[in-house]
Amino acid sequence: MPSAPGRDLQDEAISAAQSACPLPLAPPAAQSRTLDRSESTNLGINPRDADKPKKLKRQVTLRKIARLTVDDISRKVHAVILAGGPQNNPLARFRAMPAVELGANTQLIDVTISNCLRSGINKLYVLTQFNSHTLNTHITTAYPPAVFGGVGRQGFVDVLAAHQTPDSDGWHRGSADAVRRNLPAILEKYRGVGMPDELVVLSGEAIYSMDYSQLVKTHREQDADITIATHSVSQEVATQRGLVRVDPETGVVTQFYEKPSGATLETMAHASRNATPDKPFEASMGVYVFGRDVLVSLLGPPSLDNTDSGAHFGLDIIPKALRDDFRVCSHHFDGYFRPITCLRDFYEINLELAHPSSPISLVQADEAIESRGHMAPPSTIHQCEITNTLIGEGTVLRGSVLNGCVVGCNTFVGPGCELENTLLMGNDGYNNDALREEFRRKGEPIVGIGDGSVIKNAIIDSNACIGRNVRITNEKGVQESDCTSEGYVIHDGITCVLKNAIIPDGFQI
Repeated sequence: MPSAPGRDLQDEAISAAQSACPLPLAPPAAQSRTLDRSESTNLGINPRDADKPKKLKRQVTLRKIARLTVDDISRKVHAVILAGGPQNNPLARFRAMPAVELGANTQLIDVTISNCLRSGINKLYVLTQFNSHTLNTHITTAYPPAVFGGVGRQGFVDVLAAHQTPDSDGWHRGSADAVRRNLPAILEKYRGVGMPDELVVLSGEAIYSMDYSQLVKTHREQDADITIATHSVSQEVATQRGLVRVDPETGVVTQFYEKPSGATLETMAHASRNATPDKPFEASMGVYVFGRDVLVSLLGPPSLDNTDSGAHFGLDIIPKALRDDFRVCSHHFDGYFRPITCLRDFYEINLELAHPSSPISLVQADEAIESRGHMAPPSTIHQCEITNTLIGEGTVLRGSVLNGCVVGCNTFVGPGCELENTLLMGNDGYNNDALREEFRRKGEPIVGIGDGSVIKNAIIDSNACIGRNVRITNEKGVQESDCTSEGYVIHDGITCVLKNAIIPDGFQI
C-alpha cells in the first residue's frame, strides 16, 4: 500500500535537511570556537526518556555575522503565523481574534505580518481553524501576490486552514499540532520557491515591533537548533508565561517551565543577566526560530490517537528539545511587547495607541503597520471636541465630545454624544446623514451612535446600532454579566456591545 502524501513529504524534508549544506554568510574574519553539546543544557535525563536512544552529539560552531541581506532572509527564512483558537472573549464570537480591528484602520494580525515584511520575510503561512472567514477575507484582499514583488523572491501570504488527510483528522490540538499538520504544505516546493533553512513561528495575537532578521542572526551566530525570543517580566506576568533560565556566558537556555508557580517560580527569578528588581523573570514571547530539520524531527508525523501529546510548543516541544539535548538559545528583546490574552488586554492596548505617550506607534516609519486601505471617503468632523483619539477612514462625527477613544472605519457619531475611553470597532459600510434618514424612513436598523448617547469605558463591536439617548456607563461597576439576548455582555468590568446588536432608544447599561 502506498504511503500517505504527507508522510512522503516529511520524509523528503528530513532527507533534504540531513544533506543540507552549512549555512552561508559567515564573513572571512569570523571568529569561531567549538563547544561540546553537553554545555547546552544541565537538565539531566528525564526518567521516562532513560531507555530511549540518545541523539548523537554534534560540534557547535559559534561565529560573528556582520549582517544578513534582505535577499538571504527572503529566500531562506519562512514564517508561520498561528491564528489562534476559541477564546472566552466576546469579540471572538464572530471572527478569529487576529481578525479583530486594531487602532481604527488595521487588524490585529497586521502587526505580525508587518514585522515580517520589515524584516525581509515575505513567504508567510497563516494557520487558521476557528471562525476564520473574516481573517481569510482580510488576508486575501490586504496581501495579494503583487505586494510581495522582488526578482526571484516570489513572496506570498498563504492561509492554511485546518483540514483532514489520511494521516490527520483535521482539528488542531495546540500550536505545535497546528504546525505539524501543515508541514507538508509549508515544506512543499512550488512557485519556484525552495524549502527554507529556518522557520520563524509566530503568534498573530500580540502587539510589538520587532526585526526578526536580528532573531535569525542570533540563531545562526549561536549555531542553535532553536532560538526563543525572550523578554523580562514581573512576577505577576511570569505565572502566565513560559520562563527560561539562560546561561549568562553562552546565551543557551538551560531550563524551561511553562506557567510555573510556588517553589518552581521562585527558582526562576534572576535566571537571566537581563533581570531587574521590577522584572526578575525571563519569559518566552512565543516567538521561535527553528532549523527546518530540527522542527521536522521534533514534531514528527500527525497522529490519529486523539491525544494532546506534543500539541503545544511551550508545554511540550521546548521541554522535549531540552531533554533530547538540542541546542536551545535565547534572543533577548528589550522593546515593548504585549500579548492579547483577554478582552482587557485588547481594550487597554487600543487606548494606549490613542495616547501621545504610547509605547508603540501606528504611524512612525519604523513601526507603521502595513494593511490595505478601506477605500472609504475622507472622515468628516463638524463642531466636535476631540482629545487623544484615533479616527479611521470614512468616519462622520457631528457635534460630539470624544476623549481617549478609538473610532473605527465608517463610524457615525451623532450630535450631542459624549464618548470616553471607548472603542468603536467600525462598520462594514459608509454611513452619513442622508443614508441614515433613508434607513429611518424604511424602518431599518441604523448603524452607528445615535444622537445624545453617552458611552464610557466600553467597546462597541462592528455594525452595532446604538439608538438615541442611550447611556452605557456601567455606573454600578458590574464585573461580569452575560446579557447576550439584549445585545451586550460585561466582561472584566468592560461593557461590550456585540457585533450587529441593536440597542433601542433610551436604553441604559
